[in-house]
Amino acid sequence: MSTFSTIETTTTNFGARATARHRTAQSPAHLRPVTPQAMPNVRMMHLLEWIVGKFNEAGIPIMVLKGGALFLTLYQRPDEREMTDLDVLLKPSDLDRAQKLLEDLGCHRGEVLFRDDFFPRYYYEIQYRIGSISPFNIDLHVRPFRVLRYSRLVPEDALWQRAVPIKLGEATVLVPSTEEMLIQMAVHSAIHKNDLQKWIEDIDGWIRAHGAALDWDRFLGTVESWRLAGAVQSGLEAAQRLLGPACPPHVLRRLRSMPRNWRDRLALWHAPRDGKHMMASFLVNALTTPGFRFVLGYLREVFLPDRAFLGEWSIRHRCPWPGAAVVLRYFWPLVERMPWIGRWITKVEVRSSHVHGLGVFATRDIEQGDVIARYRGRIVDREGIYVSNHTDASGNKRHHEITGALKYLNHSCRPNAELGGFRLKALVAIAAGKEITMSYGEDACDCDRDARQRERS
Repeated sequence: MSTFSTIETTTTNFGARATARHRTAQSPAHLRPVTPQAMPNVRMMHLLEWIVGKFNEAGIPIMVLKGGALFLTLYQRPDEREMTDLDVLLKPSDLDRAQKLLEDLGCHRGEVLFRDDFFPRYYYEIQYRIGSISPFNIDLHVRPFRVLRYSRLVPEDALWQRAVPIKLGEATVLVPSTEEMLIQMAVHSAIHKNDLQKWIEDIDGWIRAHGAALDWDRFLGTVESWRLAGAVQSGLEAAQRLLGPACPPHVLRRLRSMPRNWRDRLALWHAPRDGKHMMASFLVNALTTPGFRFVLGYLREVFLPDRAFLGEWSIRHRCPWPGAAVVLRYFWPLVERMPWIGRWITKVEVRSSHVHGLGVFATRDIEQGDVIARYRGRIVDREGIYVSNHTDASGNKRHHEITGALKYLNHSCRPNAELGGFRLKALVAIAAGKEITMSYGEDACDCDRDARQRERS
């Protein structure tokens, strides 16, 4: 990839690219050489520049959040803060185009923790990975905050109306305004229980660097209108406890006086726990999220899922009875410990693959001609590496996004399986533990092209 081949080993001052409103003071420290520990940050910022440039060419607005935004607006050197991934925000209306673009650029989706179709309606982000030797994660957000309650209280255009454009090399990326950047950082830290010091330092550093430019009245008005007083207060007070006073006292007093109800408190209290207590998360989301019809739809999807989800869940958890998954999924950690369950497990599982990132592997011997698995993809208006084409009874061509484990099928010039309709069938006998592969098509790799050239000659 050209982005990685042009990495600069000299000092890169990301803060110098920011607008005058966001600049911080230079110090002699920026003359020191970049340390080896800073190189992942340098590589990620070059990757961000490359991706943003492609989004600019496609006419898709893109905003960078968290670490990437801070290296453009606050930190002067790439070794001042650890950055583990890139977080970008997109408008929901641009989602399909953005996903296709990322997939065309060589990005591959990370494994979904719960279910594919919860994004973007009920879940706020999806993860992509790029690179094979030293891959990076790109978290694709459609709203700035994870908590489902906030998705209904915070406007859809939050962060977009007052976003600030910043030059990143030859590309232009958006970052949140000064006030909304602080809101986003404080809420993000609070819903993770303020348990990472770098997030606390981000908040403290932002206030100290931009306190004079902050419109505190606008900041407080936005927090109150978005119903985020509890989360913002938690993040700001954590920074004050750890690093000393930086936020004006009247701001904290005003935050403490803002109205909040038991739903606000419950949603914030449970937010750090939602990954470990899935059933409690469903109930908390139902109790705290506004919108009667929205909540009913959410509960229906959770407790009465369609056959597509039950089939995907069965594959992911190796459950042999998709029809019973609506009940079994709540007790599956106990059921799968039963010693006799092994001979009934499903035929595939997702594991790390030497071909590319994740792959689909056989969990038991599969005979030639066997149906390995089925899927029911959602209809989309695009093509891509996760999209299968079908022709219905009327002769109309439809695009279906492959969901569940089967989207991790890797390409091979000598595939051992093929997709027919919505079924994956074994072309040859496949031994337990072997990776299941399929052909992506004639132009998927050089091997196919070379073979056709040899045939012509």
